[in-house]
Amino acid sequence: MIKCIVIDDEEPAQEILVAYLKKIPDVEILGVFVNAVEAMKTLNSNEANLVFCDIQLPDMSGITFLKSLWKPPLFVFVTGDPSYAIESYELNVLDYILKPFGIDRLVKTIEKARAIMNMERNKTADRDFLIIKDRSNIIISPFNEVYFIKGDKDYVIIETHDKKYNVWKKLIDMEETLSNAKQFVRVHKSYIVNLDFAKRLEGNVIKMRGSLPDIPIGGQYRAELFRKLGLNGND
Repeated sequence: MIKCIVIDDEEPAQEILVAYLKKIPDVEILGVFVNAVEAMKTLNSNEANLVFCDIQLPDMSGITFLKSLWKPPLFVFVTGDPSYAIESYELNVLDYILKPFGIDRLVKTIEKARAIMNMERNKTADRDFLIIKDRSNIIISPFNEVYFIKGDKDYVIIETHDKKYNVWKKLIDMEETLSNAKQFVRVHKSYIVNLDFAKRLEGNVIKMRGSLPDIPIGGQYRAELFRKLGLNGND
C-alpha cells in the first residue's frame, strides 16, 4: 500500500490530484494540506511513504520544505513552473510533474514509487538478522534471538536473548524492516512479535514461551495474525 499526502494551496489543482489518486488501486491518502507546516505532524508519524507537493506554497516553498526534512519519504513535485526541475532532481525527487496533467501521467509516477519500494523491501528479503544501533555499537541480532519489539512513542524496545535495546525508531519502521521475515507479525499498535516464541493464544493475548511476558492482540491486527498462523477467524 502506498500511503501519501498532498500539499497544494490551489484548491482546483488539489482537488484534481486527489480525485486521480483515489482512482488508483492500493493508494491511500493520509492527508491533504495547504502548506508544508500543516503537513509536518503527519510526516513526523512516519506513516507516509510518498509526498505530492507544490513548489510555490505560503510560508515555505516546497524546495525549502524538502531540504528541511532529515529523512524524507519519496517526494514528487507537482507544479506549473518548469524552472525548478534541475534543482529538484539534484535533491533526488522521485518525479517532477508539470500542471496540467492527466491520470496516465500520475499512474507512471505511482508505478515508479511502487517499484522503488519493492526494491527496498527485496534488499532485506534474504536476511535472517536484525541490525540494531546501540550507541556507538552495531549489533547483529539473529531473528531467532529477537523475542518481540515494543513501540514507545519515538522509541522501540527490542527484547532479545542477550539484552533489551532502546532504539530511536518508530514501530512502523521496524514493521517495514521485518515485512519479509515470516516469523514476525504486528499484533498490536504497540507490539511486533516473533511467532517462534509464541506458545498459545488465549482470547486477546499471546502467551509467550518461558518467562516472556504476555503480548496483547489488537482487534485490527487479529486477521493478519491468523493469516500468518494459517488459520481463519473461525478456527
